[in-house]
Amino acid sequence: MHPKPTLVPTYALFRPRARPLPLRFAASAMLLACFHMPAWASAMSQDKIVAMSLPELRVALDSGALSAEALVGAYLARIDAGDRLERGPHAVIQVNSHAMEQAKAWDAQRAQPGAGNSGAPLAGIPFLAKDNYDAAGMPTTGGSLALRTSTPATNAFVIQRLLDQGAILLGKTNLSELAASYGWYGYSSVGGQTLNPYNPLRTADGSSSGSAAAVAEQFAPFALGTDTTGSIRAPASVTAMVGMRTTMGLVSRSGIIPMSLTSDVAGAITRSVEDQAIVLDAIQGEDKQDGSTVGAASTPASLATGLAGASLAGKSIAVVDNFDGGSPDVDDVKRQAVASMEKAGARITHVRLSGDFATLQADLLGPIGLAEFRPQFDAYLATLPADQPHDLPAFLRVLDGLTGKGSKVINPGRYKGLVENLETRTTDSPAYIKMLSVVIPDLKRRLLAVMDQGGYDALVFPTIACTAPVVPGKADATFVCKSYAYAAGKISSATGFPEVTVNGGWAPGNMPVGISFLGRPGDDARLLALAAAFERGDAGTAARLARERNIKPQ
Repeated sequence: MHPKPTLVPTYALFRPRARPLPLRFAASAMLLACFHMPAWASAMSQDKIVAMSLPELRVALDSGALSAEALVGAYLARIDAGDRLERGPHAVIQVNSHAMEQAKAWDAQRAQPGAGNSGAPLAGIPFLAKDNYDAAGMPTTGGSLALRTSTPATNAFVIQRLLDQGAILLGKTNLSELAASYGWYGYSSVGGQTLNPYNPLRTADGSSSGSAAAVAEQFAPFALGTDTTGSIRAPASVTAMVGMRTTMGLVSRSGIIPMSLTSDVAGAITRSVEDQAIVLDAIQGEDKQDGSTVGAASTPASLATGLAGASLAGKSIAVVDNFDGGSPDVDDVKRQAVASMEKAGARITHVRLSGDFATLQADLLGPIGLAEFRPQFDAYLATLPADQPHDLPAFLRVLDGLTGKGSKVINPGRYKGLVENLETRTTDSPAYIKMLSVVIPDLKRRLLAVMDQGGYDALVFPTIACTAPVVPGKADATFVCKSYAYAAGKISSATGFPEVTVNGGWAPGNMPVGISFLGRPGDDARLLALAAAFERGDAGTAARLARERNIKPQ
C-alpha cells in the first residue's frame, strides 16, 4: 500500500523571499548554513539536480551519486521557493506530504543487500499529475471548488502504473477548470491563474497549463496531462516542452475526470523527446476499465529504443499550409523549422487539406463534447464518496453556493457551459450517431489517403497558429493573432491519430513556438523518432539553447 498523501493548501506553498543580507554578515551566514543544511541535501547543487534528464537521473540514482530523498527534496524546495511568487507560474495546486517519506523508503529498499538496480526506468523519480487524475488520499478537484474535498480511495490507472514501478507522486497541478478553458486558459477556482514561465503577461494555454508550466520551471522532470482537443499539445507548445497525443487506446483514461471520451487522451509533458518516450513506455498498457485500450495495436518493446540514431534524411514530410496567417511570428518559425528539416535531408512537400479539416471544432468536436460531457461526468461523480455530489445538478448546487451562482471566483464562461450542460442528453441523437459512425470514419479515411498517396512519413505544422494567449485583464503589445489558433490541433483529436509537439523556435514576447508531427494510427514510435531528429537539428538545437537561457536559478 502507498501512504496516503494529504492536501497542502496553495497558500502554504508560498514563502516570501528573504531580503539580501548585508555583506558583513554574508560569511557568517554561509558558515551557519552549513550546520542547518536540510537532511536531504546532496553533494550536487539543486540547480544541477532539477535540470537532469530522465536517463541522467536513472544513472545518478543507480550509481548512488544521488538519492531519491535528495531528488524529491530538490524539487520540493524549488516549488516552495518559486511557484507562488507574484511572477511565479502558480502551477502546483497541492503537494503530496508523503513524497519525502516515500523517497526515503525507496532509498532504504535500494540499500538492502542484493537489491541491485530496480530495473524500472522511473523508479525513485518524482512526477506531478494534473488535478483531474485520481490519486488515493489526495483531493481530486479538477480545479473546481465543488470538488475541493473529493478524495478518491483509488488511483487512476496511469498513476498506479507509475507507483508500481517505483515513481513518486510529488503533487497535483493546476488546470483550466474541469479541463475546459472557455477562453480563460489555465484558470481554475481552486488554483487561480497559471502564468507562462517565460512571460507573466501570457498564459501557459490550457487545459494542462500547470503541468506544462511546472515542467518548464523544473518543478518536476515530467508531469501527467490530458488532451481532448489540444490540452497537452498547446501548453507544451507555449512553454517549450514536448507533449504527445498518442494513438487512441495506447494509454488508459480510467480514474480521470472525463471531458469527452471520444477524444480524451492521457499523456505527459516532458522537457525532451527522449523523456517523453520513456514516460510513455511506463504508462501505456491495456486496462480492462478503458475499452479503448483493450485489443489496441501494440507498440514496439520500447518507444525510446532507437531515438539516438533517428534521422530526417530521406524522410518524406508534408508541410500543411492551411493554418498559416494567424501570426507572422509563428509563420517565421515554421519556415525556419522546415528549412532545418530540409537541411537535415528530409524531402519536403507543401500540401493543403480540404476545408472541413479547418472547422472540426465547430462542426464535430464541439457538438460531440456537448453531447458527451454530462453523462460521462455524471458517471464519474457517481463513483465519489457519499459526501460528494453524485450528478451534475448536485455538483452545480454546491458550486452555486461557493461562487454566488457563477458571479465570483469561477471563470464565467466555464460556469455558463456547466449550466448549459444541464440540458444536454443527446448521445442518442441522429446527429451524434452520424458523427461517430459516418463523419469520423470518413475523416480518417481521407487523411490516410493523403498520407498514403503522397508516401508521407508525417504531416508537419505549427502546433498552434499564434503564440500563448494574454492573461485576461492584461495587455502585451507583442501578441498578434489574426485567426483561430487551434484549428490544426483538432485533426488529431477528431481522428485519434498521434501527434507530438516539440519546440521549434521563439517569437517576440519571449514566446516558444511548437512544431507538430502528425502520423498514422500506431505510428507513435515513428513520430517520436522524427521529433527526436528534429530536436537535434539546427532549429531544435537553437530552440533548446534559448530555453536553457531562460531557466531561472533558485
